[in-house]
Amino acid sequence: MSAADARVAAIEAILAREGLPGSAAVAGFAGDVAALSVAPESLARLAELAPEIKALGFRYVAVELAPGAPESAAS
Repeated sequence: MSAADARVAAIEAILAREGLPGSAAVAGFAGDVAALSVAPESLARLAELAPEIKALGFRYVAVELAPGAPESAAS
């Protein structure tokens, strides 16, 4: 398991522990962004968890605001 995979697994364990359905990925040039997809009603709780997620070695915690939306909305 790579370091990125281990950090994703750790984030997903945090989300599961807190009862927040969602997913995580590592992004950014240096792998310093934790990119999360959670339900909109979970945002406040996720904000409380951000310090714990950053402690895994991330500089930023980013949230997908429209989970499940197409990657390109251009028509």
